[in-house]
Amino acid sequence: MKHWRPNFEFPWRTLNAIIGGASAIDVPCLYLNTLEEAEEFLACYGYHWSKDEHRAEIEWIRSQAVEFIEGSLLVDTALQIPKPLVQQRDVRTLLLWASRSRHAQPGDRDQQWTCALLRVMHTMAHAQTYFNRRFGEQIREQILAPFRPHLHGSPDRPGGMTLGEAGADAIPIVGFDVKHTKPLSSVVMKLLLKAENVAVDIFDRVGVRFVTQERFDTLLVVHYLRTHNIIMFANIKPSRSRNTLIDLEWLRAEMKLANDAAEPLSKEEWLHWLRRVSREGPLPELTVNLNPLSATDYRSVQFTCRQLIRLQDPCNAELLEVLEECEARLGPDDPLVESLRLRCTHEKEIRFFFPFEVQILDQSSFSDSRTGRSSYDEYKTRQVKVAQRRVLGPLLDNLPDS
Repeated sequence: MKHWRPNFEFPWRTLNAIIGGASAIDVPCLYLNTLEEAEEFLACYGYHWSKDEHRAEIEWIRSQAVEFIEGSLLVDTALQIPKPLVQQRDVRTLLLWASRSRHAQPGDRDQQWTCALLRVMHTMAHAQTYFNRRFGEQIREQILAPFRPHLHGSPDRPGGMTLGEAGADAIPIVGFDVKHTKPLSSVVMKLLLKAENVAVDIFDRVGVRFVTQERFDTLLVVHYLRTHNIIMFANIKPSRSRNTLIDLEWLRAEMKLANDAAEPLSKEEWLHWLRRVSREGPLPELTVNLNPLSATDYRSVQFTCRQLIRLQDPCNAELLEVLEECEARLGPDDPLVESLRLRCTHEKEIRFFFPFEVQILDQSSFSDSRTGRSSYDEYKTRQVKVAQRRVLGPLLDNLPDS
């Protein structure tokens, strides 16, 4: 019986990235043989090599990726990007270099360097969203505007700062911060840590942080935001909610026992008791960590909400101005006017949901987050180490002899 041998080769690694749940970032090589195949690969990605503007965009991405690797990933290493790789501006050639490991000996450092560069280029391509790039400031304003009328006073002034007008319902606030717009390098670093590796998964481009005096007051802040319609609970993304400050089941049981056993208390007495028992009560068990790089002793309440953003369509507005001018000059029945009228949409608004993050910490947890493993500097160091390993991979293990 004649044995049949398949005359084709499965690209197992890319196949695993498609149906096996692996990330494209972790694929160690490509499977391209000619410039024509490289151009077809680029066209499938969304870039047509024959178009000048597409080549210019690819070159911008390439130069930014080189800058990111040199400035962020080669810190505290003896590595340098090979000069021929830095100087090679034809991304088709880079794609072929990244495919060489199928024909070269294992440990081909030029091929490994090319793959490292392409990993960052891929991430750069996903690091910006159209809506954030085009309407970033307007988006931030619509998200932050509902918060401002409810913040009173200042942490630096007598009486401090409160959420809500001064009175029985006001919640003392030690601090309120708005997250700064993330620079491109920070978005790229964050995406390199994600298996999905796409910008839609960056949920904290816009965010706010409350710092309260007491641990129990973090729940009061959540309650206030909901009852005053500052956030819409129906638009919360459940998988992004995190509470490592107060064990809700424990607190609920304590409140029931107190209700059943104690004499009726005034509101002030209730708040005093709730703040005291919460201060001394157990912390929730850490079951799911939204960010594996966050220290386990980082304690907060946080959630991601989605805001419906409404913006005037700038393209439609400009086209309407042209239409009005043409109607005045040419008359309403002119063929050009009729053509423009057909192109003008009746939808004058652009509508989409945009995520933003709310973090709430008590003063003690906030102070802890400034030092030790919970500190921001320690967190950024862990980020760099993980990104270095993922992008550079074997290059870190096979450093040349000095």
